[in-house]
Amino acid sequence: MFIGHYAPGILGASTGKIKLWQAFVGAQLVDYAWATLNLLGIEKTRIIEGFTEANPLDLYYMPYTHSFGMSIIWAVMGACLFGLIFRKQAKEGAILFGLVVMSHWFMDLIVHVRDLPIWFGTQKYGFGMWNHRMASFSFEIVIFALAMAVYLRKTSAINKMGKIWPVVVIVFMGALQVMGNFGPPPKSTDELGISGIFIYTVFALMAWGLDKTRRFKAVEV
Repeated sequence: MFIGHYAPGILGASTGKIKLWQAFVGAQLVDYAWATLNLLGIEKTRIIEGFTEANPLDLYYMPYTHSFGMSIIWAVMGACLFGLIFRKQAKEGAILFGLVVMSHWFMDLIVHVRDLPIWFGTQKYGFGMWNHRMASFSFEIVIFALAMAVYLRKTSAINKMGKIWPVVVIVFMGALQVMGNFGPPPKSTDELGISGIFIYTVFALMAWGLDKTRRFKAVEV
């Protein structure tokens, strides 16, 4: 999954308990680790053209980042780290950040083929929506768009950029989803890992731009 991962984070940020850029980092914290461990050769990926309709990734060994048990550990560590760094948001913000991190595994479960273990060496799971390119593509676009609609409904623009920037973010992220599902495969797993870290960071910076150009509407009593 790609931009669909951000939907739970956007909904989390729509509560006002965490910032959008924090939610974007949380949504892909596990994949930051996955890309890094692939670059180090600790986790393993093969690029096989036609492996699924949606993408060519055979994610055959990633228990440190994508097992259910380790996802819980990543979520707890993420929540603790969030609480230590962002003390003003510590309680509710840390819990929400941890839930966003944990959402990554459940969102992957929907689209992945059977490559998500419960723990090291256990049976792997995945509902396999990636075997149906248009279905998986549509699913990610729709949940991302719906989550953004909720966020935009709860916030208003501070300035002109607050009206323009959401369009830029939605179009840019949607375009990369199109490239991911319909474009050429990466040339190597190293390219995949490096580009992944770069893109996740660009998305987080774009979310920071939304934080700076929009504010939450006053709650009517």
